[in-house]
Amino acid sequence: MRCIFCKTGTVSESTREHIIPESIGNTRHVLPAGFVCGRCNNYFAREIEGPLLRHESFRNLRARFQVPTKKGRIPSMRGFLLDTELSVGMRVAADGSVELRPERHSETDEIHARLYGKADDPSIIIFPCDMNPPKREMSRLLAKMALETVARRLAVRGSLDRFIDESHYDLIRRWTRHGDNLRDWPFHQRQIHPEETYMRHPTTGLWVRAGYSHDLFITKRWETFFVFCLYGHEFVINVGGPSIKGYEEWLEDHNGISPVIERVGFQLQQGLECGEYYLVGDCESGDGAKFDRELSAHWPTDR
Repeated sequence: MRCIFCKTGTVSESTREHIIPESIGNTRHVLPAGFVCGRCNNYFAREIEGPLLRHESFRNLRARFQVPTKKGRIPSMRGFLLDTELSVGMRVAADGSVELRPERHSETDEIHARLYGKADDPSIIIFPCDMNPPKREMSRLLAKMALETVARRLAVRGSLDRFIDESHYDLIRRWTRHGDNLRDWPFHQRQIHPEETYMRHPTTGLWVRAGYSHDLFITKRWETFFVFCLYGHEFVINVGGPSIKGYEEWLEDHNGISPVIERVGFQLQQGLECGEYYLVGDCESGDGAKFDRELSAHWPTDR
């Protein structure tokens, strides 16, 4: 076997690669050993995933929803002081920032109350809730996840070697692995549902928070796009080239629906009692691909 990024041999490799970072909650979508070499795997963890997961956009989101690290720890929240008072469990850094580790359920409730304006006394600490990750690192993470998703699907069809040899993907490979061939690789970002949205767990049938989802889809330009959604924050990147125009056209053509909600059979509904939001519908594996196939029958074949 060969690494799908650097194309070196991986016969002796034993490390499996998580398509979606494990510290975001992924335990299911994993590439078998040999798909990604140890050198590339370590590089992604050190240079891309690490800086992003430490950034307050991801760090505070994971802390609020109790998403553990690989070692099973809940990340601390990062905030900023408004005055000199401190509460127990907070640590002030040299730059004036504050860390709070929500280790008990009561602390987590208090964090939510302050974040969403339900506390009687306004918090003396501001915990940023904006999803505004570093653009360069986020683009390269999306590119990594996109290539690994493509490789996983093509491997099922017995086309992995062809994928590795295909020069069409070399541009995004270089961007992912080195990031030195372009000034940037743009991606589209928007919020498609509130962070505190629920959905049915595919195995247990219980209502759980809609954490993350991802998929590939094609546009009428015959471009392949990768979509990643984390607690309602949707990110979309073009696998074939550094342009997002095809996705913007896709949004216009489909009245702004999401590739991971309406395209696959879900609908966003608001609860009647407490105001929570829910993703409901009969979503089955392959619904998104079926949606694309039905559309592509009407697209021009000259690419």
